[in-house]
Amino acid sequence: MWYHTTNPSHTETIIARIEWPMNDHGAMTVRVEASCEVRHLVEFADETVEKTLTELPAGATVPLQMESVGARGNAWRVTELVGVTTEAMAKAAAHEDERRQRRGSETEHRESTEHVEV
Repeated sequence: MWYHTTNPSHTETIIARIEWPMNDHGAMTVRVEASCEVRHLVEFADETVEKTLTELPAGATVPLQMESVGARGNAWRVTELVGVTTEAMAKAAAHEDERRQRRGSETEHRESTEHVEV
C-alpha cells in the first residue's frame, strides 16, 4: 500500500537492516542500525519503493527515509530510499526480472531433457 502524502516535520533518515522480509500482507520488519530499535514498515511512498524493498533479503541494509504512521503502534511509512534514484531502482528491477527468466528457462530445459525410466 502506498501513499504520496508525507509530514516532513516527522520524517527521519536511518540505516535499516531487514529482519523479516516483506510478507503476504505487504509489511516487513527492520532494525534501526544506530539504536537497534525494531520497526514495522507497512506503507510505502510508491510502487517502485515497495517493489525494491520486497526484493531485499533478510540481513540486507538500506538507507531509508521514513515517518511514523499514526499515534499508536510501531507502524512506519517509507517515504524514500535514500541515495537510490528511480532510474537505478528500475534498472535493478529489470535486471532481476531478466535473471529470473533465465533461471526459469534453464530449469525448463533441464526438466525437458531428463528421462524418466519405468
